[in-house]
Amino acid sequence: MKKIFYFLTICSTLSLVSCSDDILDRTPLDEISEPEFWKTTSDLELYANSFYNKLPGWSGVGFGSAQMPDVGTDLGLGTGISSRLDGSQGIPNSGSNSLWSWDEVRQANYFVSNVSKAEGLETEINQFTGEGYFFRAYFYYDLLKKYGDLPIYEAYFDNLDVDQLYQARSPRNEVADFILADLDKAISLLKTKANLSTPRVNKEAALLLKATIALYEGTWEKYHSGTEFGVAGSDGTAFLQEAADAAKELIDGGTRTLNPSYGDLFNQTNLSTNNEIILWREYDYVGLGNSFGNDAQLSWPNNFSYSLDAIKSYLALDGLPTAVSTLTTDDKELANIETNRDPRLAETLMVPGDVTVVNIDGSMLYWEEPTVGQSVGAYESQKYRITTLDPSTNNYSRNTAKILMRYGEALLIYAEAKAELGTITQDDLDITINALRERAGFDFATNATAKLTLSPVTDPNWPDYGHTISPVLQEIRRERVVELMNEGFRLDDLMRWGAHKLFVDKRPKGAYYETLIMDTAANLDSDADGYLDPYAVELVDGYSFNPDRDYLLAIPAEELVLNPNLIQNPGWE
Repeated sequence: MKKIFYFLTICSTLSLVSCSDDILDRTPLDEISEPEFWKTTSDLELYANSFYNKLPGWSGVGFGSAQMPDVGTDLGLGTGISSRLDGSQGIPNSGSNSLWSWDEVRQANYFVSNVSKAEGLETEINQFTGEGYFFRAYFYYDLLKKYGDLPIYEAYFDNLDVDQLYQARSPRNEVADFILADLDKAISLLKTKANLSTPRVNKEAALLLKATIALYEGTWEKYHSGTEFGVAGSDGTAFLQEAADAAKELIDGGTRTLNPSYGDLFNQTNLSTNNEIILWREYDYVGLGNSFGNDAQLSWPNNFSYSLDAIKSYLALDGLPTAVSTLTTDDKELANIETNRDPRLAETLMVPGDVTVVNIDGSMLYWEEPTVGQSVGAYESQKYRITTLDPSTNNYSRNTAKILMRYGEALLIYAEAKAELGTITQDDLDITINALRERAGFDFATNATAKLTLSPVTDPNWPDYGHTISPVLQEIRRERVVELMNEGFRLDDLMRWGAHKLFVDKRPKGAYYETLIMDTAANLDSDADGYLDPYAVELVDGYSFNPDRDYLLAIPAEELVLNPNLIQNPGWE
């Protein structure tokens, strides 16, 4: 036990550094001897630290590359096709690799059931209690997105409790209510980020997670209404209002602000003083060793490319869609593609002349052409690319920071929820979308059209999501695409919006097959318009996602045998 405790202490007490899951799994955390534990707030901190390693992070050193967050969506292309969008995942087997896993919920329940036994300062006990509720909500949300209806386990139970073990699934809206109730408890107990001496889950994180989950469930119920994935009698309005309220509480709290620079958020090793960041993950390869670094920089471009649809999402510099702007824009030559475009494109995409390496002596190397073997669409990412070599290793950094939550998300959630409710005002747009655009570098004084209004200019190329939405909601969704590009939100957005029409029977395309790329890689597949068609062989007929089945994953067959009260998800029977 002492060995396990020591590992957890160095693992994530202060900085949410990466840890090795196999070590944590050697001794189940719910087999702690009661007389030895749950006495002090140090015990609570020790146990709570194990949850942090379950948060998303970069692939560790030795993996050769680090998967980019939006790979496998319509906006991010990998070297292989997405099994989720292609609907080719199938019914899984139970076991250690099954996504139908309740280990994390069980551990959180064990913690919540025991936290009151400790003695110490009330504020400290409240903090760790709040962390327990936060993480139970976080783990439940992950399962909700994958499976929809779920059993609700409100407390820890042992393997002899038959009533709990054989629970049926509760409707997804009841599960969402349970999750949001946990977050309300967390919000009431957690300290603000400014009142924490070390980076831990905080009140702002709980508010943002509540807003995120409420928006997800509200839009899911709205856009899946009338299907087998919907909730009878609900259009999601109540959840959308909760999303708006939670996001507005975070905004009005005034504890977080937008970072002055958009691009500087993502290419850092330390975000401890950044006031936009609510929760992040730090890595320390030199200080703590091989297991605590990542390979985000070493195999650039990490088998990743943006898609043509991703690049087309960016407005012209006057704030108008490129199809109607009078400014000259070019979607065919990488050397010109950022000219007269939303400044965030230059912070996101690699083009000729961009810096790739800043050596220790200050000399630089520059990007000349895409590595098409890894970046199949030839749109390489500037985002997350740290060009300055680490002086301690004279190599690329192994410490790329991972942003988990940031204030900009709250602004987007508030705007979207208000637009979905039909109650959005110009003031709402000004404190959210227009604040993000102004931070990005749009000049409202010289380009009045750069400011989003309640009656935006019509874009003839607005995406067809398969349902009619208002012009202002079209532009709010565009803003979400651009602001959160390659941050891991896209798959969730496609699922909650019921947006299969964007990709079913279609293949995502890459850059225009211009001379620069031809000179690098000849004989690549391209479409009739001359754009790279990297999945022409694998996806002859486009993605085969089945909208009557693939919005939720299949429960493993063995689980249905073990618990006869479980019912399989639609389309998987």
